[in-house]
Amino acid sequence: MPAMPSLPPTTELTDPDVGYPATDPMAPDRRKRFRSLLIGGASVAFAVLVAGGVLVASRQGDEPAAAKLAGNLFAAGPAGSADGRQLELNGVAAAGATVVVAGGEDADSGYRTEFFLSKDAGRTFARAQVRTAKGEPPVAGEVPRHLAAGPAGSGGWVALGDRVGGTVVWTSPDGAAWTRQPDATASLAFGPRDRVADVEWTGDGFTAVGQTSDKGDFTDAAPVVWLSRDGRSWERRAGWRLHPPTGGTLALTHVASVKDAIVVRGESSTKPYDITWRSTDAGETWQAFAVPGTSRKPELAFAATATTMLAVRQDGSHATTYVSPDGVRWTTAAKIDVPGFRRLLRLTATAQAAVAAVETDSGVRLVRTTDGRSWQPAGTTAEGAEVRDAMAAADNTVVVGADAAHGGTGALLAVRDKAGKDVPTGIPGTTGSGKVVDALGTADGRVVAVGGASGEAAVWTSPDGATWQHVQDKDKALAGQGRQRLTGIAPGFAGWLAVGTSGGTPGRPLVVTSADGESWRRADGAPAFQAAGTNPLTARGTAAGPDGYVIVGEDGFGAATWWSPDLKTWERGIPAGEDNLIGTQATRRWMNSVTSGMFGFVAAGGVTDPNAYGGVFVRRPTVWLSPDGRKWSLVRLPIPAGVNEGWLPHIASHDDVLVTAGTAVTGNGTGTAAFGYASLDGGRSWQPITLPVVAGEQSSVTAVAATPRGFVVAGTVGRPGDVVIWTSADGRSWKPEQPRGTGMSGPGDQRLSAFTTVDGELVGVGSTATGHGDEPTVWRRPLPAPSEEGGAP
Repeated sequence: MPAMPSLPPTTELTDPDVGYPATDPMAPDRRKRFRSLLIGGASVAFAVLVAGGVLVASRQGDEPAAAKLAGNLFAAGPAGSADGRQLELNGVAAAGATVVVAGGEDADSGYRTEFFLSKDAGRTFARAQVRTAKGEPPVAGEVPRHLAAGPAGSGGWVALGDRVGGTVVWTSPDGAAWTRQPDATASLAFGPRDRVADVEWTGDGFTAVGQTSDKGDFTDAAPVVWLSRDGRSWERRAGWRLHPPTGGTLALTHVASVKDAIVVRGESSTKPYDITWRSTDAGETWQAFAVPGTSRKPELAFAATATTMLAVRQDGSHATTYVSPDGVRWTTAAKIDVPGFRRLLRLTATAQAAVAAVETDSGVRLVRTTDGRSWQPAGTTAEGAEVRDAMAAADNTVVVGADAAHGGTGALLAVRDKAGKDVPTGIPGTTGSGKVVDALGTADGRVVAVGGASGEAAVWTSPDGATWQHVQDKDKALAGQGRQRLTGIAPGFAGWLAVGTSGGTPGRPLVVTSADGESWRRADGAPAFQAAGTNPLTARGTAAGPDGYVIVGEDGFGAATWWSPDLKTWERGIPAGEDNLIGTQATRRWMNSVTSGMFGFVAAGGVTDPNAYGGVFVRRPTVWLSPDGRKWSLVRLPIPAGVNEGWLPHIASHDDVLVTAGTAVTGNGTGTAAFGYASLDGGRSWQPITLPVVAGEQSSVTAVAATPRGFVVAGTVGRPGDVVIWTSADGRSWKPEQPRGTGMSGPGDQRLSAFTTVDGELVGVGSTATGHGDEPTVWRRPLPAPSEEGGAP
């Protein structure tokens, strides 16, 4: 047999003729040992909160899609410790006895924004309503971080948070009903490379502060102030006369207001580390001032009651409080001196009182003051709890964060009374089942689906893709510390392989194998799957071929691969070029999915490129090529015109034709567009493909698969999204269609995340989400005859 050609170094692909050289064919009998009919590539469904049932949608030819609820089609086993969902609480605000807590439910099926309202100072909470400006349920994956409340009869409440490509704004008149403001409004002030650090009511509206970065990695951080009368429309004032006097970078971290004075605090990368400014004309002009004392490092915090502005400076084993009636005249007021003092975690204030959360040797201690001159104990939190915010609410103190007692998967909500004693409280329970189906595989007359349910990894089997049986985990291969989830599956000549993520710190791959798809055993105890140091290891996708099995994922900032010839021994993949797999904070690499064929293996993912677009830190679409699954070469694909950045979560192949697709960021970071590439020669050259949608519609890609009739790409159009399916017989020309009906279109987010073919039918799995919860979905339709539609699926 001829020698295998050597791999090229990293390739910058700029035209179809640049790429990876063809590999010599392996022995024919070995190539024919196994051929996968179809593997749904590893993908992450972003819909959130499962309501228990499973929706089944079907389509016959050109008939409209029909849907029906199918109960527990994908049944779950006994509830795990995390129950498949992780509630996180990030912020709290209060006005008198009215309290709002913000966060979200991070379930196996995605992330859902949540607001909770209390009208009795935190004793009881109810779930608040969240809608878009059009009255629809909001999309998944948006995280509220910062909350502020105006006085009664003022601008109400505002929350600022994160989304892909920018900042999200929510507003509420009363804390009970929240509106997710349109991106078109928010993006006028908040850019894709901004970070918000704090927001407060400042007498005549809201003021937010933070930082921005032209590079995108914040090594060039510059200050930003945002002003709003009503929380909906914001005015951006980047670097508004706020500059570090000694150069370096500057980020604004705190904002507070008393009477007509607004004070902002900046954190500089050089001395003096803490820099402060004051404005008495609603942010039109700013004057620098100094708080007494000196800083050996950034350690100053600000808050204000209705009559007093407080500055707290850490000083070794205690903190010193300074007070001012106007932000100009400052007086040393008191010490915060608690046993085992380590550092000040959080300083906040309402009109009535200020609260400081202090990390000590024995946990977090809360202290409270009305004037800054006398601090009183306000209780403690459980040892190991992560405090993210704390706020005075009437005579009580409300604390939110993460509860380490549940392995880091539980939310912290603690309420303490005036004497610091615990006040029993709670928030409404989750509304979903925590079930998600991520990937499908078919071999030997059996269909296997993998995902997560009840906090554990889950496997279901089916003879026909219509009826499903939950696999009993007799050997406890699918359970473990923290949440477990399977995102990829591959049948091969040595059996089935499924991969995903396993809870714990640092993160590690979940790798399980099975001879028949029914009985599963852990394989991630092998040395190749052990993390080096604190870098997390993540497995995303898998594929099987004649040369064995490959797993792809991440190793800290770099990409990671594993190879096995037989599911018994494993070794790490190696790079063909110096930077092919290894990444840094500025040059990250990650692989999401992988496919196999006569060409070997090809993986898809992305890299970050700090040198693109004149120094802007962006993500770029990337594939990796390997003739044998062991040595990998990186190929950067050209970013399409009109696209800021993009990456490739999905890939599939049929013979020597490969299709990879993903979601690009467009415009000023608020738009998305489906895009992809095809290779007709086993990965040696690549050409862009067009996935058409109605002009102006936002689109994304959620799955790519090969069928006996060609290729199918699933995605979403609109925001929230409806399902769109693109089909192609040859990987080059694509035809779109939008299935209609419950689960495919309508209110909420709909998506398909994986496909397989069974007995001449195309079977897809995914989820549908509304503001009331979400459910797994199954979509089916016959494959056309080869003569129909040019052989497209």
